[in-house]
Amino acid sequence: MWNANAPSWTELSRAGFDVHRDLVNTPAFFAMLPSVAGHLGLDLGCGEGHNTRLLARLGARVVALDIAEVFVLAAAAADSGNLTFVVGDGATLPFADQSFDFVTAFMSLMDMRDPESTLQEVQRVLKPDGFVQFSVAHPATSTPLRRWIADASGRREALAIGDYFVEGPTTERWLFSAAPEEVRHRHEPFTITYTHRTLTGWFDAVLAAGLSIEAIAEPRADEDTARDHPEVADSRVAPYFLIIRGRKPPAN
Repeated sequence: MWNANAPSWTELSRAGFDVHRDLVNTPAFFAMLPSVAGHLGLDLGCGEGHNTRLLARLGARVVALDIAEVFVLAAAAADSGNLTFVVGDGATLPFADQSFDFVTAFMSLMDMRDPESTLQEVQRVLKPDGFVQFSVAHPATSTPLRRWIADASGRREALAIGDYFVEGPTTERWLFSAAPEEVRHRHEPFTITYTHRTLTGWFDAVLAAGLSIEAIAEPRADEDTARDHPEVADSRVAPYFLIIRGRKPPAN
């Protein structure tokens, strides 16, 4: 599925149409990220490598992993030469215990069949006192049933949700809404199966993996960004993303 999505995803995101990532989620993620300069990290579910490259610019040494070979090839082709790319499954990471100082996962854990097992693997490959920071679709607004409610002018003012407590896989088809119609017309919609968890479900998954939760964020566009980029103004009505940082206990 992700190999099929990868060519269009790479083209459209690199063209700047993944606006909620670029204007909301990624800035908040990096604002919350501890210093990674000089540290070895794993970027889990790297996709075409956008955020992997940003990690490297901060001075980190990064191994980037994705299950889709097409994404890994695209990411490697855009690399300046200081990153390592691996095709692999997050639930069975091909690395030794205590290999990494940190792990990041940008909007990828909810796309994995078993995020709980993946977090167990993340804990295994982290060094003592290492951290994992990940973003997922916000569980309150990525429910199987949801519908935006607009005012008379067409501006989104509320979000109706349902089946919040349904945990399991949901399949959707969509394209980046910021892409103009003539661009969207050239691409088949992405087919994406994601694993919905409640807020409690995500917290429990982190804690059950033996990690402590030390930071949480629900990013939204600031007022200036929402004014200048109305396509992300709805992130001030309801959250699109949840960011969690967990830490492995230090060695005894």
